[in-house]
Amino acid sequence: MNWIIYAVACVFLYGIMQFFIKLSSVNGNPIVSSVFFVAAQFAAQLVLGAYFISKNGLDIDNVNIKYAAVGGIIAGIATILFFLAVQQAPISKVVPIVNLNVLVGVMLGVLLLNETMNLRIAAGVVFAIMSIYMLTNSG
Repeated sequence: MNWIIYAVACVFLYGIMQFFIKLSSVNGNPIVSSVFFVAAQFAAQLVLGAYFISKNGLDIDNVNIKYAAVGGIIAGIATILFFLAVQQAPISKVVPIVNLNVLVGVMLGVLLLNETMNLRIAAGVVFAIMSIYMLTNSG
């Protein structure tokens, strides 16, 4: 399947996910909600992961496992912080700021993985920053 289909699906699914995180954090304990969120996510990933592994095989080494573990720890911390943020502020303000993570990913890719930065990507970064400003300062 084309990578763009996966990416576009992620856009919609992450947006829906953030909505449900907001609903689960509003009137309850966001830490408890985040634990249930991660447990449900883990179960879904096990099932879907098992399906993809059965189709593609298990191809991983110790370096990949270490990177995945570090990424998982970072994601766990970020998830708890996201639950706390949406409990305290409107989702319309939190989500744009959190999605500045795109800029971090782009910069790490360019600086550490030697990925290409061209004028179009640089303009996208500038527009992303401008859109975050406009979305979070709009009354």
